[in-house]
Amino acid sequence: MDSTNPGLAHLIRDGALRRIMANTALVGLVGAVMNTSTSLFLATAIGATPLMIGLYFTGRGLLEVVAGLTLGALSDRTGNRRALLTLCSFVSAGGALAYATIRNYYVLFAVGAVLFAIGGSGFAQLFAYNRDFASARALNPTLLNSVLRSITSACWIVGPPLGFFLIAVRGFTTLYLIIAVLCVTSGVVCRWLLPDLTDTVTKRTAKGNPFTGIGRSLWLLILAVMLMLTVNIIYQINIALFVTRDLGLDTGFTGLLLGFCAALEVGVILLLGRHADRIGKWRLVLAATACATIFFAALPFVHSKAGLLLLQLPNAFWTAIVLSIPVTILQDAMGDRVGVASSLYTSSFQVGILLGGTTAGVVAEWLGFTDVFFVCAALAAAATVFLAAAARLTRARDQAQASVPATASPGPAT
Repeated sequence: MDSTNPGLAHLIRDGALRRIMANTALVGLVGAVMNTSTSLFLATAIGATPLMIGLYFTGRGLLEVVAGLTLGALSDRTGNRRALLTLCSFVSAGGALAYATIRNYYVLFAVGAVLFAIGGSGFAQLFAYNRDFASARALNPTLLNSVLRSITSACWIVGPPLGFFLIAVRGFTTLYLIIAVLCVTSGVVCRWLLPDLTDTVTKRTAKGNPFTGIGRSLWLLILAVMLMLTVNIIYQINIALFVTRDLGLDTGFTGLLLGFCAALEVGVILLLGRHADRIGKWRLVLAATACATIFFAALPFVHSKAGLLLLQLPNAFWTAIVLSIPVTILQDAMGDRVGVASSLYTSSFQVGILLGGTTAGVVAEWLGFTDVFFVCAALAAAATVFLAAAARLTRARDQAQASVPATASPGPAT
């Protein structure tokens, strides 16, 4: 998109976009509260062991990957993403009601985990719907994704403290009943307040595997995103233990550190979202992984509060880019399969979360809470290598297509 695209102020004046923003806030708030409270709920209200908690998250994550990819392909075939968003919201409400009423681990796994896995796949549909909205309004999709992604980041600033406050004063049952209400509200907004974009969606009419023909460069991008989500989860799991046990700082500073980074991330997302097309999306993502490599390599050598706060600048830079720009690259390259592209992006999130949760404890047990960040640096460096190769393939493909006469048929995607 060129510089004539509407800016941020114009976007906010769009009534339909304001409703999309409100729905994004509802989905983001639910996700922020659920992801941070579930382990405590399983341990205290259900009496689950650490192994049972790990199996619960692993099972739900795998189910969400399968559900997300299935719904992504379905949405491309039907074009009715609004209906799927509505369905996912109401299914999530059923999952919240299961959390509020069921206190048996195995029953909760069979009901709550399954419902939330299906409902959680709606996050990918939100990305796909936003892309359709950008196309319908002739908006810059990168800027729109960045604006909505910043709302999700803001939800992670206020959601966890609010959730734990409700647990402390009212208990888990009240918390999950409130979440059910938020999910129902989201479903109502999706069904009756969001515009129907079915006619603007390019439907895949060809039969067969919707994941074929993606190309090596995109698979390398997906692999890099998966690795970066892995290191992000390892960081989130270990940073509090690193700060308190290895550095001997107070626990309150950990919350300040995470909140400061999240606040910086919102600003970076909005700034770079507006200029990403001019700078180059591939260039930005490559810079982000290189920045992450430097951040994790430097982290073990920083022992002061001021130094840790200063390091949140590169931390916010790389997380803001990796959590917002790659989905637009995938959607650009898979214009006829936006639902599948969005689902591949969120599925790489889920796989990264599963790998990060699995490896964080094992690596920390062997190396300690400080040296685990060197492993993160190595994984980020590997992601940088993959992205450099993907960017090179993309440039070669673009140059080859540019050299083909207009009357010739383009070759297969790289």
